[in-house]
Amino acid sequence: MQASVTSQPYSISLAGRKRMKRLQRLHLTAPLALAALAVWLVLTLGGQWLQSGVRQHSLADAAGGGIGVGWLLAACFAAVVAMTSRDRRAAGLFAPAPMRSARLVWLPLLYALLMLLVAWADGWPPRAVLLVVACNTALVALSEELMFRAVLLQGFLDRFAIWPAVFLSSAVFGAVHAANGFASGDAGAALLQSVSAFLQGLAYAAIRLRTRSIWPMVLVHGLWDFSLMSSMLSATSGGENSVLPYAALFAVLPMCVYGLYLMRAVRGHEMPVVSPQPT
Repeated sequence: MQASVTSQPYSISLAGRKRMKRLQRLHLTAPLALAALAVWLVLTLGGQWLQSGVRQHSLADAAGGGIGVGWLLAACFAAVVAMTSRDRRAAGLFAPAPMRSARLVWLPLLYALLMLLVAWADGWPPRAVLLVVACNTALVALSEELMFRAVLLQGFLDRFAIWPAVFLSSAVFGAVHAANGFASGDAGAALLQSVSAFLQGLAYAAIRLRTRSIWPMVLVHGLWDFSLMSSMLSATSGGENSVLPYAALFAVLPMCVYGLYLMRAVRGHEMPVVSPQPT
């Protein structure tokens, strides 16, 4: 009898601690997501500025010139915000559910692999540079997918229906890429990259919602950026211009149409799911 009495306070205390732990997790609202985006931008752009100073350089030069401190800090920050989310499944931090929904990534993955093949055919930059590019593009892919398809998209979904949330997060994704014009001094190229990023963002967000995971698009995003940066660096070392960035522009429109197709049955706040296999 005495044992049951003494164990009751402990069980209540344990339940209380569990409740407190749940309360300490972040509820990703739109204002909170936008505030996180502001910090993420400061880390990304500020880190690049501190690393390169006021000197203008291309994005490819930055990707191959050493591990990007800003990209690393931004990736860590986005990971912390996403991991402290109250509902990490809704934020897309787990594996695709169901796992076979990962097959929806086939079109963007096909384009990314074709771009990788073209980059390989053009010739790789030196191995040491290639390794740096691989590390930086992996950081960028992880950082941007966590920030835009996990934190920002989930924050917008807390306030808006699916269609507005997808378009708004993709528009912000495109607008952020226009900032590359300040680093490179090429406003025209930055504008094209901004439009391309917006179209890509629509497809990436659709696949992230259909698979309930950011990880398929982290893979595609990383391969896409790695192919572009390595091809541009290889062409620059040979005194030429890479055709891959222009070819990539023609790939993003079919990807955008594909993303819109995946969301064709969306109504309000309800996202269609991948049907289970018939038994």
